[in-house]
Amino acid sequence: MVQNTHTNPLPAVSLPLPAFAVQVAPVVERIHAFLSSRAKTCALPLSTTSTVSPLELAPPNKAGDRPHTTFTKAQVVAIAREVVAIMSERPSPAAVRDAVPSYWLGPKAPVRDLVKALSLTYTPSKGNNEGVELNAAGHCVGAFRRDVKRLNKANKLASTLKTGKGWFAVGVLDNKGEPRPYTSEKKARKAFCRLTHGDDWFTTDKANRLAAAKVYAQADSVGKADQGRVTRAAAASLDDLSPSAVRALAKKAGAPKRTHTGKGATARSRQWFSDDITRLEGVMTPQ
Repeated sequence: MVQNTHTNPLPAVSLPLPAFAVQVAPVVERIHAFLSSRAKTCALPLSTTSTVSPLELAPPNKAGDRPHTTFTKAQVVAIAREVVAIMSERPSPAAVRDAVPSYWLGPKAPVRDLVKALSLTYTPSKGNNEGVELNAAGHCVGAFRRDVKRLNKANKLASTLKTGKGWFAVGVLDNKGEPRPYTSEKKARKAFCRLTHGDDWFTTDKANRLAAAKVYAQADSVGKADQGRVTRAAAASLDDLSPSAVRALAKKAGAPKRTHTGKGATARSRQWFSDDITRLEGVMTPQ
């Protein structure tokens, strides 16, 4: 009988939490070891309901421990295939994408090749981890998560604007010179304070500064903002999402199969969401 050594919980994470790639590296290492073994089950600290990424970690408690779920071999292989697919497309770095051949991808990718992919490393040339060798899978999934969360924010904003409940801060503009919309009065007030008093505005007289912030509701913004352009700007965030994420989300959101499968599926999926970005409602994890 094969002894399963992959069912003990992984050690607690250090608090405050490090970068996602650092947090998830032990999980990738366990998946790598598990797929290289003859074990049949594996305990992983992953969320079983997340739509953000296949390696979304379960929230830790105050001691840094995460709840673990037992996965079968087939389930872990499916997770690994999703991860390798993410590694093969933007926003993953070109160096990683080039290291993932096409025969490592798809529903028939051999487990031995998934193991090779999960052993790849990547060393960023800039940012907080400049010069630090990271697990490539963790780094790529981290970039993928940022894209999905960015799109989620765009979806929430578009939904808010569609119902006429957006807010604006006087003088706060986006990179195109248009009034920047916010999903709540509180966020708009904070934006005005940052513009007026700097990033550390909250260190002095916070309550009075918030109360004095100049903001206005979407219903009062006639002549002050082109809501059509604002909504289209939110929808444009689809362009920042990786192809695999767009197709996966289109499928989850109920797009016809012809939209998210086959040649040209990414472009069709982007267009399907652009036609009505609120179709993302219900398929994204709220932030």
